[in-house]
Amino acid sequence: MGLQGVIMLAWLASALGKAVAKWATFAAIAVAVYWRIYASGQAAERARQVAEKVDAVRERERIQDAVSKMPDDRVRNELRQWVRNDG
Repeated sequence: MGLQGVIMLAWLASALGKAVAKWATFAAIAVAVYWRIYASGQAAERARQVAEKVDAVRERERIQDAVSKMPDDRVRNELRQWVRNDG
């Protein structure tokens, strides 16, 4: 070990070095906990979005199934309600 290593060890053994090392450890733990919470939140958001997409697909399939069972004249009447008749 060179002179720099001895100086580094002496500094870490000092009261100031111990305090800096302690606070650096606390900061690293805080960052790790924050990152874990952040990543967990991202995963939860992705799961929520996937669930919404699945629900939308189910609703679309339900509507398509209901429309396919309707007689043609009723489908035309339903669609007329969605078309604007401005003149």
